[in-house]
Amino acid sequence: MERSSEKTAPFEYKGRGIFEPTINIKEYLFKIIANQGPITRSDLTKSTGIPRTTIYDTIVKLMLDEQIRKYAVPSKRRGRPKIFYEVTTLPK
Repeated sequence: MERSSEKTAPFEYKGRGIFEPTINIKEYLFKIIANQGPITRSDLTKSTGIPRTTIYDTIVKLMLDEQIRKYAVPSKRRGRPKIFYEVTTLPK
């Protein structure tokens, strides 16, 4: 069964980090965050069809490279705040 969100992705996820056709997942997620950000991991998963663990691992790499940053938005209710990711503006 194919989810509607997967129809918008230019690739198909085959499992275990394999995409058809082959893509650079780090560059792909960076472009999405740059175009749609600030964005949550949940929104990234829904819009790309990529598993959340793969997205999390890639986001960590992007943060270590200082290409993106995260920030929390507290909710008015109890519980965890929403975490958003956005592109950092690095001086050139």
